[in-house]
Amino acid sequence: MQISVVLCTRNRAEQLRSTLESATHMRIPDGLAWEFVLVDNGSTDHTADVVADFEGRLPIRRVVETTPGLSNARNCGVAAARGDHICWTDDDVIIDPNWIAAYAGAFARHPEATVFGGAIEPVFEREPPQWWFSNRSWLGNIYAARDFGAEEIELSSADQRLPFGANFAVRRKEQAETLYDPELGVGPMHKRLGEETAVVLALLECHKGYWVPGARVKHIIPEKRLGLGYVADYYRALGESWAFLSQRDSANILGASIPAGGRRIKGMPVWLMRKAGVAWIKALGARLHFTSEAWLKPWTDFQYLVGALHYCRNNAR
Repeated sequence: MQISVVLCTRNRAEQLRSTLESATHMRIPDGLAWEFVLVDNGSTDHTADVVADFEGRLPIRRVVETTPGLSNARNCGVAAARGDHICWTDDDVIIDPNWIAAYAGAFARHPEATVFGGAIEPVFEREPPQWWFSNRSWLGNIYAARDFGAEEIELSSADQRLPFGANFAVRRKEQAETLYDPELGVGPMHKRLGEETAVVLALLECHKGYWVPGARVKHIIPEKRLGLGYVADYYRALGESWAFLSQRDSANILGASIPAGGRRIKGMPVWLMRKAGVAWIKALGARLHFTSEAWLKPWTDFQYLVGALHYCRNNAR
């Protein structure tokens, strides 16, 4: 078996149907042995029926991981995969017809490499609000936008040239040795990010990686994600992830760690509370007098710090 496509899902049956339908239109290179592993992370909707509809149209098999959490589901997918390489994607994308062929070609050209990544193009169900257009150069990460151009280049942690979770691939041998941290990734007990980034960074310390421009997916963004509430949730999750990694790891993949010690109130560092207050005042003042280009950045900084403070308060020793 050469390639295992692995997709994790939970209670998104009709959204999943669109992704699987797009997979049926992929151009499969002659002689390519591949499988589609669908990890059902405890769905209570009709996900199983949707998967059954594609049996015979895709080489698909459904495995169940009852422990909720994206990292748990990913690790289940790694254990179930039989291919030499694992191609990861999500249940809210449309897969380009050339996707698997592009990855297969890259694996053949670069047998020395372990990590690969492809483009993610956000597609909005309705036109985004004006504040999004005015700040799209740095808001793209929220919607997993990723495109490093039309040329095949090396991935690089130093240049932040890293793939995102909706579209990347890892050689199975190294993937099995570098699993996903259940304390990261979205789960019922926490909203944290970065489970795939932690894996990719760990692998790139010892192995090469390549950008695969022909491996493309479209990321479908529903209307409910186009409000400021979704932006706030994202940055609070990012802030919680940063605070968690600060306490656990000396090397924080999200930036400088929170220093130990110092004055705290209910576990929250006073300097961090002060910084959050300054960000809120800046955002409020800019929103009263200026355009979104001025107020949105300090507002997201505030949300990030709120997420960090929330983690510190809930995990005070």
